[in-house]
Amino acid sequence: MVAAATLSGTEELRRTNLRALLRAVHTRGPMTRAELTRLLGLNRSTIGGLTAALIDLGLVAERTAAGAASGGARSGRPSHLVVPRSENAVVAIDLGVERVQVALVGLGGTVLDRRVRAHARGEHDVRHVVERVAAMVEDMVAATPPRRFLGIAASIPGAVRLEDGMVQFAPNLGWHGEPFTQMLSHRLGRPVRAGNDANLGVLAEHLRGAALQRQHVIYLSASVGIGGGFLVDGRLLEGATGYAGEVGHLQVDASGPECRCGGIGCWELKVGENRLLALAGREAGGGPEAVAEVIAAADEGEDRARRAIQEVAEWTGIGLRSLINVFNPEVIVLGGSLAQLWETAAPVIEEILGRRALLAPRAAVAVRPAMLGQDSSLLGAAELAFEPVLDDPQCVAAS
Repeated sequence: MVAAATLSGTEELRRTNLRALLRAVHTRGPMTRAELTRLLGLNRSTIGGLTAALIDLGLVAERTAAGAASGGARSGRPSHLVVPRSENAVVAIDLGVERVQVALVGLGGTVLDRRVRAHARGEHDVRHVVERVAAMVEDMVAATPPRRFLGIAASIPGAVRLEDGMVQFAPNLGWHGEPFTQMLSHRLGRPVRAGNDANLGVLAEHLRGAALQRQHVIYLSASVGIGGGFLVDGRLLEGATGYAGEVGHLQVDASGPECRCGGIGCWELKVGENRLLALAGREAGGGPEAVAEVIAAADEGEDRARRAIQEVAEWTGIGLRSLINVFNPEVIVLGGSLAQLWETAAPVIEEILGRRALLAPRAAVAVRPAMLGQDSSLLGAAELAFEPVLDDPQCVAAS
């Protein structure tokens, strides 16, 4: 019994170390054995054995760092560079209110292919969306087949139930209690995972973007609606059933207007991209391109565009003030349309925060645009799809 317990403990330690090494090269990029030794606190022979195991599993490759850097040999003993093999790939789906984006993402975070398609007017019905997404996935995988298909995950602009991926509440899609994840899985004949777009966005920005190495983070996913993803002490705040973070439906104006969620004066009605477009005299539904046009018009002196940005910036500051006072984050990352607005609107937002946020929380928080741009939630979905392999690299041996 003692021997069996020791063997079990040794095997678990090996799994833990394999997981740590694969996660390191997946999120940080190619690393030398010496760098991995320092990062993971393991000896060189252990790193060598773990690397050999991951090479056998087809998850990483190894080349000499000197040759990679110079194109030829150098004097002295070259370092071995451990490289994630991007032909191990997942499909990431970013389901927006105005459009669907699908990407093939290789291990290491490399986007190998992507497809974008606008929703047809009036076709937010879940069956139409499932069919459209499935066709996009099939077309892309047929055009760029991965050597090993590791999974599929979707980013959803709404509340997604943890246990089964049920989309419980996505008012801007008109969805309440829709089994999108199950339906897409059945249509594709493969397991599909799903998560809230802001939760996936904060994960991606924490691993690869503007919140790197920060432990207390708010990420705001902003398009037609506003979603919030929160890291508290480095852990995702999900709530009891996965619905935490619906900050777009915080009441900021008791005088209205009425929201599709049934509330009054919700924050997203004051700062969503369609509100900006309406204030600027543009048609709703134009997406990032239309937001960029309003910003350019304001920069060129168009008064109505300037007033629109001013109003949205003020309401953005009011909402951020409440989040800072409640959560006391290190950094707030603005995604989507709020990231687009930041360069122009930052002085207004900062003035509101300086005037209205509590001094201690405000002094410690940085507000910055998403480093991953419009791809934060998409790359977060890729991380969700990679999670089973990153958690147990040996699971690919049975695939």
